[in-house]
Amino acid sequence: MRDFIKFSLAVILIVILASCQSRAGEVLPGETVLNSPTATITTPVPTLLPSDTPTPAPTFTPTATPVVILDPGPIQIEFQTEDGVWLSGNYYPADVNPAPLIILMHWARGDQSEWDEIAVWLQGRGLSESIPDYNFSWKSSVWFPERTLEDSIGIFTFNFRKCEAGCKAYLPMEWLIDVEAALETAANLQGVDRNQIVTAGASIGADGAIYGCSWLNYQEQGACRGTFLLSPGSTLTIPFDSIAEELLNQEPPLPVYCLIGLRDDASVETCSDITGLTLVDYGYIENHGFEILQPDLGTNPLVLLQEFINAALIGE
Repeated sequence: MRDFIKFSLAVILIVILASCQSRAGEVLPGETVLNSPTATITTPVPTLLPSDTPTPAPTFTPTATPVVILDPGPIQIEFQTEDGVWLSGNYYPADVNPAPLIILMHWARGDQSEWDEIAVWLQGRGLSESIPDYNFSWKSSVWFPERTLEDSIGIFTFNFRKCEAGCKAYLPMEWLIDVEAALETAANLQGVDRNQIVTAGASIGADGAIYGCSWLNYQEQGACRGTFLLSPGSTLTIPFDSIAEELLNQEPPLPVYCLIGLRDDASVETCSDITGLTLVDYGYIENHGFEILQPDLGTNPLVLLQEFINAALIGE
């Protein structure tokens, strides 16, 4: 009996082992065999939604800076001096940009309005009205010569301190400070070529003009190209002859014009002995400053003014 039981158990064990061998390598549902030669792991590729689509980097096309041509003006300019005084000026822009600029300075008997008609005539943008003025020849453009400047130029005028409608006090040192502020302001105006600047003036304005040209060149060599003077008289405590020689000795020499009458004693003394200066003597007359701007004094002084501008700015 025992032998039968042993035999039966042996048979059952054999059947179980055979069953286990037949299932070897079978993959049951839900199982993954990692060590199988045919098994692979696939990583799914994410699908981008429309909102996830990358935005391409923007591209920029460079554009040229537009050249601004200002209206003929005049444009009122307020500016401050180094010692805190506010002054007023008028800017008459050219019709080209950048353009040369002439800075005009008045005499003690008036203010910047003395230059009004000459300013628009020089500017050359059609603002001159040719209305006669029988009291002040320099305000009466009916006798002005033909404008021969090739292009429009910018004009800047200003009032010395305490000089509206005529100077109320004699302030030579303070007026030099005004000149410096005016030159610095004018050189930085929109549309101005700061390396093509000239100055002009009458009487105290003439002394201011030659000082201002030298001062501007000290700030930026070559910025001022010359000066045109009506009756300078060394009225602003500056060494006129030294400044004139400094401008005339540059290479090339800067044009310095001095217009005088023989009875304009201080101007004769100021200009007569300076070598290289263009001296125009209108003879035995009492005219001083703006009074030299007359139609019947020999060579037209406004023809000379244009000659000076051409020589200084164009090299003719």
